[in-house]
Amino acid sequence: MPPLDREGTAAATRLAAALRAAASVRGAADGGRLDATLSEVVRTAVEHAGATFGALGVLSADGRRLERFVVVGMDDEDAARIGRLPDGRGILGLLVDDPVPLRLDDLSSHPAAVGLPPGHPPMRSFLGVPVPAGERVFGHLYLTEKRGGGGFTGADEEVVEALAAAAGLAVENARLAEAAERRQGWAQAAAAVVTSLLSGTDPDRVLHEVAERVTELADADLCGVLAPHEGDEDTFTVLAAAGERGADAEGVRMPMAGTRLRAAHAAGVPVLLDDITAVAESRPYAPVVRELMAGGFGPGLVVPLPGRPAPATIVAVRSLGRPAFDAETLELASAFTAQVGVALELARSQARERDLRVSADRDRIARDLHDHVVQRIYATGLALDRISRSLESEVPAAAARIAERVDELDETIARIRTAIFELHEDSAGSSDVVRARLAEVVRSVTEGHGLRVDLRVRDGSEDLPPALVHDVVAVVRELLTNVVRHAGATRVTVEVLADGEVAVVVTDDGCGMPAVAARSGLANLADRAERRGGRMVVTAGPPGTAVRWAVPHPPPG
Repeated sequence: MPPLDREGTAAATRLAAALRAAASVRGAADGGRLDATLSEVVRTAVEHAGATFGALGVLSADGRRLERFVVVGMDDEDAARIGRLPDGRGILGLLVDDPVPLRLDDLSSHPAAVGLPPGHPPMRSFLGVPVPAGERVFGHLYLTEKRGGGGFTGADEEVVEALAAAAGLAVENARLAEAAERRQGWAQAAAAVVTSLLSGTDPDRVLHEVAERVTELADADLCGVLAPHEGDEDTFTVLAAAGERGADAEGVRMPMAGTRLRAAHAAGVPVLLDDITAVAESRPYAPVVRELMAGGFGPGLVVPLPGRPAPATIVAVRSLGRPAFDAETLELASAFTAQVGVALELARSQARERDLRVSADRDRIARDLHDHVVQRIYATGLALDRISRSLESEVPAAAARIAERVDELDETIARIRTAIFELHEDSAGSSDVVRARLAEVVRSVTEGHGLRVDLRVRDGSEDLPPALVHDVVAVVRELLTNVVRHAGATRVTVEVLADGEVAVVVTDDGCGMPAVAARSGLANLADRAERRGGRMVVTAGPPGTAVRWAVPHPPPG
């Protein structure tokens, strides 16, 4: 083989340098970390081209601007002096518009040059080449200030071009690996949230976990889960929040009528917002919301949970000046949110099923107590009451003792019935339920006695707390029992009022209660009223008897 001439030797040297540089970059890319690969690309280019400074500008997804910069050769002090990194104007913008190699001996002499910012190190010689990644340009390698003076050579350009081609492959592999890692992170987060929901974790805690996961995975500075306020579809409440000022955002109500966020929620369509604060420009937000928005937030990501209408919407934002969320992040966040939404609905279904089972068990227990236990005790009490009446004239002492046992049986029945109604305490505040409970008491006490009963429940009973409802029911039961046993009445009126004060008025057309053996029932009712700051008044006929039991109406809440 003939010896290589000088030109051939130089070409072989350049080829060997390019191969070494490419091998170095591929070795850095084996770890699959994009940031490490980019730094190694720049460091290798600086070393093999003999540059003082190097940078790799990464293009945005649309390829129209520089999104990030990886710099080699500047220390932290230089970076602090320069401040803002290049934004793609001047020579750098020229390369963005026309991605071909550019080599200059004097950077400042080019017509497109815009000068260097204050504090920037001096730079004259320049070499820039595009970095291809697949079918598009990923970014550009910039080298400046050839060591030893002079400009970069054609050989330097060849080495850096070969390095950029190899770097493109390495960068593409690193990007794919990083994208797979991101997808795996979102999938693992969705699995964790779904597991928490279906294992019975409190949904409020899960919503906080959702906000925290989205903040981390979407690289957001603040994330919140918002839902329409009950009764007002244009006002949203922040149910959970994480990230910067997350604690301040929780519980805040925000008017959203006419905003893009409200439209996205109504349509159930995820959207990207270039500036989340633009949503608030025309709205009279509360001071705390304006303060949150003024904290420097910019790009936003809005993903409604599945459903029509959507039960809630996830909103993530980044600080002003940071890159906008990309389409891939929106896609991953949408898939994550869809899984969370399905799990939430399954959890709600499970909760409803558990509630139905509990309610069915309570109803069965209540029926058994009422139909078997209470009825048998009640029948026994009536039998003993008849025996007591038959003995009043001949053996009054025995009649009195039997009457006391009857009162004890009445008290037992009252306690059992209170327990029955407490099985349904969750719904005790509804006026329909209060009326139904009173109607059941009237039916059970008067059934089979030929009494005409008029039950009147006035508006306002829906505001009564459960404990007071129980007292009202107990009073009605005791007073009706007295009418059945002692009044000899044909008609009785039961009226429940809840206006200003809570009152139970029972009026009958009978002969009244005989003043025989002392009974504890009325005394217990009087004591119950006094404990609540009220009183009981008995008005005897003729004709008939009226009993009014009244207590102050409790304040709201």
